[in-house]
Amino acid sequence: MPNDKEKLIICELMRELIGERRGISMLYHDFKKKLDHIMEKDRSGPNFSTNSLMIIVKEKLKQQEDYIYENKTQNCIFFDRVSRAIVSILKGSPIPLSNMQILDKLIEKYEAFITLKNLTSNVLPKMNSECSLPVQKAYREYWKYKLLSKEGSSSL
Repeated sequence: MPNDKEKLIICELMRELIGERRGISMLYHDFKKKLDHIMEKDRSGPNFSTNSLMIIVKEKLKQQEDYIYENKTQNCIFFDRVSRAIVSILKGSPIPLSNMQILDKLIEKYEAFITLKNLTSNVLPKMNSECSLPVQKAYREYWKYKLLSKEGSSSL
């Protein structure tokens, strides 16, 4: 049953990627047509100006840089969002939860699109290694909320 959910989620993500790729291709072709039209207009005119060409090229480069920047920051936003959701899930649970239970709750409550493999291999180990996140491994494939000890109260 969880495999069916995962398959549906993956298929939906693939459809969204295809739609985004189509959109980017359409933008590319529109810019190319615009550039060709401007170049043809400039060639047929009395003076050929490279200023308009340079402006278009700079605009296109700026859009590409913005797109790359958005995709790089998306990964950080994704981890922050998922890690906060996992901490919330574990904090509300009196017993340690398995990877699969965490994944099910992420999908149900937070509508996070993540695979079990990514959660198990990347997200949870990264959360465990970060000191700022109160998550610890209880035992194999089970995770729990780590109660932070108060500073200054050390038992010797």
